[in-house]
Amino acid sequence: MRTDHAATHERGGLALGAGRVGSRISKAIVFAGICVFSLLLTSATATAHVKWFVNCNSADDPLSATEVFTKTFFLFFSMFLVLLYIGCKFERTALGAEVSRLLDRVTATLHRRSDDLLRSVAAVSFALLWADGKLILAPELKASSIWLSTIQLLVPLYMFSRATLPAAGAGIIVLYGHGIATYGLFHMLDYPVFIGLGVFFALSVVQDEKLQAFRFDFLRWTVAASLLWPAMEKFVYPGWVAPIAVTHPEITLGFDVATVVTGAGVVESGLCFALFWTPLVRRLAALVFIVLLTAATFDFGKIDGIGHLPIIAIFLVVLANPGGAPQQCPPIAAPLAGSLVVPAVIFVYTGAHALYYGSTTASVAPFMIGVALLTFVFFCFNGLPRSGRPPALVIDNSRNERRVRGSHSPMPAEVMPSGVARWR
Repeated sequence: MRTDHAATHERGGLALGAGRVGSRISKAIVFAGICVFSLLLTSATATAHVKWFVNCNSADDPLSATEVFTKTFFLFFSMFLVLLYIGCKFERTALGAEVSRLLDRVTATLHRRSDDLLRSVAAVSFALLWADGKLILAPELKASSIWLSTIQLLVPLYMFSRATLPAAGAGIIVLYGHGIATYGLFHMLDYPVFIGLGVFFALSVVQDEKLQAFRFDFLRWTVAASLLWPAMEKFVYPGWVAPIAVTHPEITLGFDVATVVTGAGVVESGLCFALFWTPLVRRLAALVFIVLLTAATFDFGKIDGIGHLPIIAIFLVVLANPGGAPQQCPPIAAPLAGSLVVPAVIFVYTGAHALYYGSTTASVAPFMIGVALLTFVFFCFNGLPRSGRPPALVIDNSRNERRVRGSHSPMPAEVMPSGVARWR
């Protein structure tokens, strides 16, 4: 009888503990859903590349960093940081690991065919731009010379054979170089994704496993940078979005344009930052980008669809890439890093703009502040422990308490997946 009573008491304790964990997860998911819904209401302009629809002059004087940091900015930015923390916390739970495994199963075929997807989409995209006769790389970049048109045609043709992929990659980089020569380096910082594609195809024939893995990471970094820079433009050039708000009033949802533009900038920059973080967080960020960019195509038409086609394909590859277990840094590290990195990039943008367009004196202070913040974040997080076995969560059956022990008492793999932090 005593044994049966102890077993019943133990099962009751385990059920109570599981209920508490489920309650925590449910509350986190509900709160995250509210934050996501609130942010996405103001993210419509984040899905359209402003320069494709409005004549924008990058030489215009941007708002200063201090003018960007308004109450509206901090409101939306705080929501993003809270949501980022919840996502990192969720990733390190058993349920988060189950979501990762579900994504692995659903996207397994896509992951195996990632190279084929990118080759096909790149071929279609470059062929459509070549058919126009005056465009290279993106809908706003124009060129009319015969040799540029020839390169634009050869890129999709070279996609058919793996042996010619390095030539296709070299052609993409040459076109990007021409864009720098024509439009200037500062303008082309909107499009480092094409450098990523060029490097990706150039390394496709390399047999080294590390280089094969690097090209996927590099492609993800460059697409994040390509969307992060336009996000900065939404902060410092809010007037650029006004014509779009006039022609597409539905994107404002009744809010004033300034609020919508600030919210869109926070959404876009926040998702770009998430693409640099842990596996599940960046996969979910890629999924949100896919939804937003696809939805924008129905509103902004075929120009937006053609321009964003390779970016959507890259996000599908990011979504399908398992990425391994999350690194062993606390969830609070994500919002702490994000709270410094996004303002730092705003400072770097305004400082680099002043430096590039000739105002050396005005560029020193913001540029140095941004670089100092990014350097601080790099050294702080580079020193965090990112390997080693995390402590296992063990339930003391004698007292029905959870406590953390060392690796001498690990739980079974099917109960607690390897590399996933335990609920305490």
